[in-house]
Amino acid sequence: MIEFFVGPNRFFALAAWLGISCGLLSISGHSQEVVPLQASPIGSGATEEAPGVLDPVALPRVTSGEVRENLKLKTGDIVSVNVFGETSLTGAFPVGPGGEIVFPLLGGIPAAGLTSTELGEEIKKRLEADYIRSAQVAVAIAQEAKLAPETVTVIGQVMRPGQVAFEKGTPMDLFTAISTAGGLTERANRMHIELKRREKDDLRTQVLDLESDRVLKLRDKDTVIVHAVPEKIVAEKVIQTVTVIGEVRNPGQVAIKDDQPLDIITAIAMAGGFTDVARPSKVVVRRNGPNGVETFEVNVSKMQRDNSQPVFLQPNDTVTVPQSVF
Repeated sequence: MIEFFVGPNRFFALAAWLGISCGLLSISGHSQEVVPLQASPIGSGATEEAPGVLDPVALPRVTSGEVRENLKLKTGDIVSVNVFGETSLTGAFPVGPGGEIVFPLLGGIPAAGLTSTELGEEIKKRLEADYIRSAQVAVAIAQEAKLAPETVTVIGQVMRPGQVAFEKGTPMDLFTAISTAGGLTERANRMHIELKRREKDDLRTQVLDLESDRVLKLRDKDTVIVHAVPEKIVAEKVIQTVTVIGEVRNPGQVAIKDDQPLDIITAIAMAGGFTDVARPSKVVVRRNGPNGVETFEVNVSKMQRDNSQPVFLQPNDTVTVPQSVF
């Protein structure tokens, strides 16, 4: 087996053409300190924000002259991956909410917690297993995440539903999280706020009152759902909803029409559809039944593929779309 190594001068020219800082650089199988280019990462003074997150908190960025090969990747970072001789496999890839990058041919690859060197070695190993002999892979951090390492999701009856970031070690209370999400809407029910928190393999739910629980400390990855005060319409009818959370593009509440049952596929579509890292085969429905809380799993992928009998939802159901496991 013959491997060809691209010399540093030729690679620097390629990196400069791509507009990528070489302050953090690793070539799989050939890690070394390099003199960084003077070009700024992704354009001079770039201030692009990671998509889909509210109120990002600025973090230190990689500066010219710093060689930080041991820096661990985290959610929101953008990495550049160069596979020499394969332009279709070269580009910038964000580390998604699940800690993975989605790479051509290979799909999701765990990245959070790895260094750029380790990520390059993993990509090289996977490419050589099925696609490319003696792959030469270079990985660099193009831009560090501007998000703080911890976030809570605030959805429902708030002005700007989405994620709220806070620095690790700095407590975030319920009142501050809701205020950061724009505050309550006119229909918000201050006495019916759900806190969903994962404890190992269990997803626990606690009902809160904003007045008495305003200083309750939230944790990383908590989800806060502000419910609406029931709105009376003609003949004293109340708007019924289900909640769709997890790996959908617009998590939140979906209304159920009085004259039209709501099935699980339609509810997910109304919530924006699956994200790129969703796992449609393991969707979980949580329902308050006469004997307590019931939980069951739905294979939405199979349902869509086979055009099989739909699963209809009931008012106040919670649909959770998990993340893919590659």
